[in-house]
Amino acid sequence: MVIGFIGSGKVGFSLGKYFSMKGITLSGYYSKSYKNAKEASEFTNSKAYETINDLIMDSTMIFITTPDDSIHEVWQKIINFNLANKIICHTSGSLTSSVFSNINNSGAFAYSVHPMFAFSDKYNSYKNLQSAYFSIEGPESQIHQLKDFIHSLGNKSFIINKDDKALYHLASVTVSNLVLSLINTGCSYLSQCGLSENDALEALLPLIQNNIDNIKHNGCTNALTGPVDRNDIGTINLHMKVIPKSDVELYKNLSLKLLQLSEKKHKYKDYTLLKEYLSPKGDY
Repeated sequence: MVIGFIGSGKVGFSLGKYFSMKGITLSGYYSKSYKNAKEASEFTNSKAYETINDLIMDSTMIFITTPDDSIHEVWQKIINFNLANKIICHTSGSLTSSVFSNINNSGAFAYSVHPMFAFSDKYNSYKNLQSAYFSIEGPESQIHQLKDFIHSLGNKSFIINKDDKALYHLASVTVSNLVLSLINTGCSYLSQCGLSENDALEALLPLIQNNIDNIKHNGCTNALTGPVDRNDIGTINLHMKVIPKSDVELYKNLSLKLLQLSEKKHKYKDYTLLKEYLSPKGDY
């Protein structure tokens, strides 16, 4: 197996470095900017290509690691090259393998291979990839080869149905990007108490980390704490008196989600009044 990359951003950099560290042979990189391809190739001890066709010829598996909006454009550029028996993958979390239209006429095999991981730094993200899961979506014919490949890296993978791809991506965004938004919102509340943005984040990080650790060791339900879990309407009422109007609906919706976990955790506790209080028509 020889892997080539089209696109040399954070994902291409990181995956290439990680694969090479695991003993996988890389052909190298092609990018709109040869300078970027050269930088990625030097980082991964591979080759920078001036033409897509040369990279394709030297690769048995090709990862398209461009922004989502460019994947179809790249595919239209390479579909007429000799792709027989090659595996073509993109790393989009939301798009399916269907973006490779008419691939059956090329003799290649199309897949979506998505690492469930936030690539924040192209030079360092690879260091933490060992714990990442990979989702695989595509035709049955080569899917076990891809699973074996991911397994050979020491990572876990699972197969996802094409129709579930959007919901799958929603799950990832909810626990990653949306959580970031929530943390930033919490920091803004603490900043209004007189702390700087940096101090607010530093003060909240131990609470955030402890919560993540509790979830890891005990699961979401058993990690639950706070006023919703305690059925503490008085404290929630205090929150309602100070929360910005624009955040009230968000607070109520998230608290109702927590209430579902609380009812699961405390099967004999009566949350009826709290549920009414948090309902869209509840008074505050």
